[in-house]
Amino acid sequence: MSIDHYLAQFGATDRAQLVPLLQQVRRSHLSERRSALAALAEIGWHTIEPADLALLHRFIMAKLARERPQPLRAAEDCLWWALPTDDQAAVLDAFGLSDPVPATVAMGTVVALENRRHPIEECERVYVSPVLDGWTLVFGDPASHYPRDDRRIQEAQESYVWETFMENESDDVKQAWLTSMSRPSRNERCAELSGRFGAAHWYKEPGDYEWGGWGIAENGEMIRGAGLDDRVHEDPALSGDPHPSELGLRAEPVSEWLRDHGFAPDAWDDIVSGILFGRIGDRSGGADFTEIRDSQWVEFQHRTGIPDAMTPLRIAERASVGPLTLGPQTRMAGHGVVALTERGRQGGGHRGALPV
Repeated sequence: MSIDHYLAQFGATDRAQLVPLLQQVRRSHLSERRSALAALAEIGWHTIEPADLALLHRFIMAKLARERPQPLRAAEDCLWWALPTDDQAAVLDAFGLSDPVPATVAMGTVVALENRRHPIEECERVYVSPVLDGWTLVFGDPASHYPRDDRRIQEAQESYVWETFMENESDDVKQAWLTSMSRPSRNERCAELSGRFGAAHWYKEPGDYEWGGWGIAENGEMIRGAGLDDRVHEDPALSGDPHPSELGLRAEPVSEWLRDHGFAPDAWDDIVSGILFGRIGDRSGGADFTEIRDSQWVEFQHRTGIPDAMTPLRIAERASVGPLTLGPQTRMAGHGVVALTERGRQGGGHRGALPV
């Protein structure tokens, strides 16, 4: 039985009792030395002995010295913030973060996806990027450093969401949701951050059955916000004045735009149906539905002039820095870090074996 499998059989308290044994295995010449290190990391980074911590630090720093700007794929799944600053210490302070550890993009991506898998619960740590074209990105939505507001909890319990969507949830989910609602909203925090940094943005790509949107604040005030129900509906609920980043993009659904510009509203739907039923495109060459649809969309745009839809990633690319368009042309300074939120500190600190 491997150490990893053995570790999975124990609860948190029992795992702590395994630390001396795992440390002993790690110091030995046994073939399980590497698994022992991973097991210690899962229990908590504080259980890793100083010699190994120093070795890991040197390895990470060597990787960071060679790291160049590259797309941050976590933006496809995780909420992120964008701040026009190169002051990493100020960013950590503004989000209530501590215990920063130098982190490669690979490490940061895993941490970001951990947050994606727990959308209601407060995240325990976040990834803070290097400075990218003058912007620092924060992947995660930490708010646990704000005190709980009982007034907000009461309002949440009187809301439509509580009476309907939360009715059949477990007590843990209910409490996590109430805790999230007890603190300033995302837009309130965005406005607050912009008062400190001059501007602040948040972005989240929608999923198939999951909300998305973005918010842009300047000098202490929200100036533009957008909410999307899911990936399918291309009709963001917009608030505030139009932002320059929206120029040339489409806010209305495809059918509505086509109707307003003299085309059949279902013209694109007919093409998609044709792809699904094999009337359009040839999949014998290995092309899948997405590839055929995307190539047909390019032709459809050329024929009709229909703009691309407003999405968080497109707005981010125009208003701040696009996480998926980073590359050799991107100016990068410093290095990223993984840092703890208040909930992470209460939970015992960093844990988990991350890819470097």
